[in-house]
Order: sequence, then structure tokens, then C-alpha cells
Amino acid sequence: MVLAGCGGGGGPHLARQDAAPLFTLADRIAHEAPCAQARDIRALSELRTTLINSHKVPADLQDPFSSGVNELAALTPPCLPAVPAATIAPPTTTTVPEHGKPRKHDHHGKGERKD
Repeated sequence: MVLAGCGGGGGPHLARQDAAPLFTLADRIAHEAPCAQARDIRALSELRTTLINSHKVPADLQDPFSSGVNELAALTPPCLPAVPAATIAPPTTTTVPEHGKPRKHDHHGKGERKD
């Protein structure tokens, strides 16, 4: 982002009170999480529009200033809702019935009956 800061070089510049919030937002954006970055990039874009519309940005700086803000806006990270970490339940212990030998049937002789 091009901001010919607080003067001294004789070229076009922003007034200190107009440049200060831009520097504050730019510094904050560099150190924030994605959702906060997205919020503050929108705020920076709105501040740019306000400064330009109120004629506080010299004509020679309007294009580079707007281009810089637009480039940053194009890189705005997505703000995704937080997803809770998956919890893995400990395995449940199930007792499996023992399979013994099959029960033997009493066999009676063929044709024999027990009374």
C-alpha cells in the first residue's frame, strides 16, 4: 500500500490524522486471525472510500492507494466457522459369550422308546 505519509518530502501526502488509522489497521491485519483480518480489511476499504470521497487523499495518491487496498481485499482470507475438534470415544468393551462345545443330544436307539 502506498501512503506518502506525513509530508516532509514536498510531494502529495495524507494528513497525519488521516494516515494514522490506516497504519493502525494495516499493522493489526498483519497479525490477526483470518476472521479478524476479513473484518479489518473491509474496514480499511471503507476508510479508503471515506477518505477519497471527502477529498482527503490527493489526486496523485488516489489510484495507487485504491489499488493497494483492492489488492489486499483480493487476498482476504475466508472466515470459516470454528469446527469443534472431533472427540474419539474410547473403545467399549463388550463381553462375548463363550462358545462352548455344542450340547450333545441323547440318542435313543432306533425305534426304541424310553418309558
